[in-house]
Amino acid sequence: MAFSAAELQKRHGLEGAPDPFPTLGNAPTPNNGDSSSSAPAVDSVDAFPSLGSSAAPAQSIAQPAASLWAKGPSSIKTSKSKATAPGGLGRSGAPTANSHPFSDTFSMPSADVATGKTLSDTLKKVQDQTGAIVESATQMATGLKTFYIKAADQKRLTYARRMIERGLSKPVTIEVEVPISTLGTIIGPKGSTLKGITDSTQCKIDIPRRDTLPAYEPKEKADEDDEDEDEDDEPQVNITVSGPSAACADAKAKILGLISHKVSQSSASIKNIPSSFYPFIAGPKGSKVRELEERYGDVKIHVPPPAVWKALEKQGEEDEGAVERDVSIKIKGDKENVKAVVALIQNQYKDLSEQMRELKISIPKRQHRFLVGSTADGILSQTQCIVELPSVEDASDVCVIRGPQAGLIPALTIVMDEANKVAVETVDVVALHRSGGSDALAHAKRIVRFFQRSQKLRQLASEGVKIFPPFASTISSSGNVVIDIVGEDKAAVAKAKEQVTQLVKSLPPSSVTTVEIDSLVHALLIGKKGAKIAQFESAQSVTTVFPAQAEESSEVVLVYTGSSTDKKATASALDAASAALQELARGAADMKTETLDVDKKWHRAIIGPGGTVLNALIGEDQAVLVKVGAKADDGSNANEDVVTVRGPSSEVDRVISQIKQIVEDAKNDDIINGFTAELSVDKKHVPHLVGQGGSTINKLRETLGVKVNFDDAEDKKGKKTVACKIVGRKEAVEEAKKRIIAQIEKLEDETTETITIKRAIQPALIGSSGKYAIRLEEKYGVKLSFPRESKDGTAPSNPDEVVIRGGKKGVAAVKAELLEAAAFETESRQSLTFTIPTRAVAQVVGKGGQVINGIKDESGAQIDIDKNGEGGKTTITCRGDKKAIAAAKAAILAVSDSVGEETSAEISVPQKYHRSLIGQGGQKLRDLIVSCGGPEETFRQSGLITFPRQGNEDMDTVKLRGEKGLVAKIKAELEKQVKQLKETKIEGVVVPKDQHASKIGRGGMALQSLQRESGATIHFPGSRQYGSVGEIENDLPAETDAADIVKVIGTKEAIAKAKESLETFVQRAPRENTGRGTPDQASRSLSIPKKYYHALADQQNLLRQIRSAGGYLTIPQPAPPKPSHKPSATANSAAKSARIDADGDEGAQPEEGNWEVRENHTEGAEGDETIDWVVRGKEEDLDKAVAVLQAALDGAKAATHVGLLTGLPRSAFPRIIGTKGATISRLRSDTGADIQVGKDDDLITITGDESSVNQAKDAILAIVQRPSGGQRY
Repeated sequence: MAFSAAELQKRHGLEGAPDPFPTLGNAPTPNNGDSSSSAPAVDSVDAFPSLGSSAAPAQSIAQPAASLWAKGPSSIKTSKSKATAPGGLGRSGAPTANSHPFSDTFSMPSADVATGKTLSDTLKKVQDQTGAIVESATQMATGLKTFYIKAADQKRLTYARRMIERGLSKPVTIEVEVPISTLGTIIGPKGSTLKGITDSTQCKIDIPRRDTLPAYEPKEKADEDDEDEDEDDEPQVNITVSGPSAACADAKAKILGLISHKVSQSSASIKNIPSSFYPFIAGPKGSKVRELEERYGDVKIHVPPPAVWKALEKQGEEDEGAVERDVSIKIKGDKENVKAVVALIQNQYKDLSEQMRELKISIPKRQHRFLVGSTADGILSQTQCIVELPSVEDASDVCVIRGPQAGLIPALTIVMDEANKVAVETVDVVALHRSGGSDALAHAKRIVRFFQRSQKLRQLASEGVKIFPPFASTISSSGNVVIDIVGEDKAAVAKAKEQVTQLVKSLPPSSVTTVEIDSLVHALLIGKKGAKIAQFESAQSVTTVFPAQAEESSEVVLVYTGSSTDKKATASALDAASAALQELARGAADMKTETLDVDKKWHRAIIGPGGTVLNALIGEDQAVLVKVGAKADDGSNANEDVVTVRGPSSEVDRVISQIKQIVEDAKNDDIINGFTAELSVDKKHVPHLVGQGGSTINKLRETLGVKVNFDDAEDKKGKKTVACKIVGRKEAVEEAKKRIIAQIEKLEDETTETITIKRAIQPALIGSSGKYAIRLEEKYGVKLSFPRESKDGTAPSNPDEVVIRGGKKGVAAVKAELLEAAAFETESRQSLTFTIPTRAVAQVVGKGGQVINGIKDESGAQIDIDKNGEGGKTTITCRGDKKAIAAAKAAILAVSDSVGEETSAEISVPQKYHRSLIGQGGQKLRDLIVSCGGPEETFRQSGLITFPRQGNEDMDTVKLRGEKGLVAKIKAELEKQVKQLKETKIEGVVVPKDQHASKIGRGGMALQSLQRESGATIHFPGSRQYGSVGEIENDLPAETDAADIVKVIGTKEAIAKAKESLETFVQRAPRENTGRGTPDQASRSLSIPKKYYHALADQQNLLRQIRSAGGYLTIPQPAPPKPSHKPSATANSAAKSARIDADGDEGAQPEEGNWEVRENHTEGAEGDETIDWVVRGKEEDLDKAVAVLQAALDGAKAATHVGLLTGLPRSAFPRIIGTKGATISRLRSDTGADIQVGKDDDLITITGDESSVNQAKDAILAIVQRPSGGQRY
């Protein structure tokens, strides 16, 4: 039986060697009926070369070689063959689905993935180093490139993915912002941590130098002088990371992982936005804030509601000495998200500031309450406007509508509708009691306080009707006490008014009285949860109304709630209740007032940050009242040094003692750290003394431990100065003062000078990334400012002016150097323009720009080539100094002159010789051009020789175009080679099969050497081209075994020389018995039907698997005839001949091929006749070995059907097979069917159960019908 090349190599120990039989083409192969069905090595570049066929089988070819002149570029190269990567198998061999069980899929943005040679080289490197199978596809809709990887183990899979991400990601530079205090953690001991990150990611990481870092002094916790409740505002430092995008992201993640405890969470306050903009930022009912929180996830945003910020602003206006309260917007959460939210809110504020307009309108005060709450949210939601109402204390009724211009009128309409859509009735309490003869206003105020205490008005209110008592501030400003009743139902409002009027009339002045009781005793009289006062009210038939604690009023109102209507009885009851309440007050506490004289500068220590110390002194029960400073004296002459404490005696004594101790401690601390020095500083020097972001002054504070503050002050001469105050230990203060004075003297020496330098040469003076300018700044201690474009791209007003700022000597030195360099650059910036023939441009540029770049490097000139040549001429511009321009021009003209005048010629070459002349991958054609004195570069060889395309009328005419002498030499050489091809013959030489291995040699070395020495081409039985090279022309004995016939192709002399060597046989010594499978071992027979013989015998791994199980298998001989699977009808399987310059067939219909499914194992041995297969081995291993054979038999039985697919173009076979067999292996794994692709014809054989056979066929057709995206050679 005949063997394939792969089987021959395996039998003779030549696995992994390059194919010794160069491909000839794809002519139909005669079917001998006994071709092996073993699967080819799908990853072998030799087993699946670029496919294509001519119209007729190639005949009489001296140097056969496969053509790569196909429609698309082939990734298969047979000129150099390497052993297949181990692929995790531990040996050379083709990767299979079983050997690569681990897989992974990931995607990268197509724009960030390198292409071209970088892509192919990276994937090849991955496959060589890891043995992984890598496939990729680009999704145009999503803009992603997806990679599919299969590897032998998880480690190789992970490494392959990392290599792809690192190798294909385009280089980027990113910045990572980190707190300055974390730099030590990132760098690590002696840089070990940083080195570990750079080694693992292969990124370049730049950390700013220490002398460029801002000074930073962390705030101490619980510092009594620190009244800022915000987090420590630590400076941020940018770390630069450069490298592939995926590696940069990995490095950033590692850096942030090291300092996650410091940067994972952050908070920020926005203080520059006026509170009037808060409703716009928060949105109706906080909707915009919630949207931001949902959008950024782990972020909490707090925008103070109007009630809060208005109250705090009012408090600040009334009491300038009060501790300032923070009403800023607060954001807390993930650091990056916090920064994003802050930036978004700031942009929103900027836009609002530009669009904001306002409209004022007068609306009665009583209707203002209808424009708040849900109504205000509705107005904001519909019109993007807000309505600002005057405070209740303000007598004004003017309302302000604020928002975008387009929303003001709609907002005004809604405001008027809402203000007027409800009915309003009022009850004037003062008027109802004015006839009583007493102070009606005072009585009315007491009644309102009673209503609020007893919630009488709320009880009268019904559904749809609301009753509002007047605000205390409104009563004070207007002198009226008016109760408002509002609602949409006028009848219900009128009814409620009547009920309120009756309620007010039921409380005449005789039923109400007041008692003066110290406000500090009120809490003692009320008792816990009001228990004591409730008991008193029940016993006395009265209701007690205490003033609010914030009023510090001593007036307590008693309202008679008994059943008697007699005025005298009511008065008597109230007198008794007043006396009883006063008696309770006297027994409740022993009150006293103490006053301390404490210097004003110690008041801060008594109050503490945010009033914390004062709150601790007063205690949770707030039984004492402490007034500090001017508040402590109620007289007109306020004494700012007075501290007043009032309350129960014991509590007052305690507080007085603690205040004295606090003051004493503050004085002691001031003696140690309170030394103060002051000096006046010119205001223009302050920014330099403070530094960017306070870096300079913070460094001084950190180094010497002092406090340095600058305050604006106007001296007597009217000159603007700044008072600098330094506080701390005496020695440190004096040193700080000395350093500041020295810095001021240095600044006094500073000067500024402007020089004129043309903008065109400024980039050369600045240098790449500013390196030249930075070098000058560091050398002379100056600051250079070159003109820049604005953010919107507008050019600077003075583009030629360069500003130098610094010490006088440094400025003068930098000026001299810049002017000298500018003069040199001006001299060096010459230009010259000339033309060359357009046909010479390709040679001047060179492959990948090699020639033109070499000229640039050697001459030092800059060269620009005009892409739009006209009239056969192309313009070239050279820039640089005169010498460089002259050298560049001479070099370019030298290359241009070497390109002679073109000519063209034609030569007739029979089509059957085209493949042989072109050679594998066009190599023979390239070698021919070089041998004739032509260029070696492939791009320069293009177009010199053009073979006819498939479908041309004249298929024998070859066109030549190029320099006249070269064309003549190529034509002569082609005619010579055609003559040699016509003299080529094919003869058969009988070489016993056992001599084939010695003639081929390890790795095909002996065969290749013989072919070189003889000049003939030799094909052994089983090679891919053996059947396609044609029939032998000499006669051989009839009894000669076909497996012994070796075909030799060449001239008579070459064939004779090769035959002489082939007919020299080498006798091998017989092998000694190794004891393998000796009779003393146990054996077991397994009867197997003959029809499964070849299904088992052709399994290449069966013997190895049985040996691995500890047994040995003897394949029974002789073998029964092997069934042959031939399609019943032969379709037109000849693939279209593909050429280098052939365009794809436009409008071609999808290939369907011819498909036939038949039952398997129905040919060959008839019936159920069996044959014994013997397995030998040790007793303990025999069962396992027999089980392996039985499993193989079961697999053969399961393959019940065989499918024959023909008629597909062979140009599609490489796509079916895939790179190194990846596609066909995946098809086998996915469908469970065995797929064999014909080597010499278009037959694809699929074996398995009926379902898997049809599934595999559909998958193959889907691949064939998919358009190919390759480019022509």
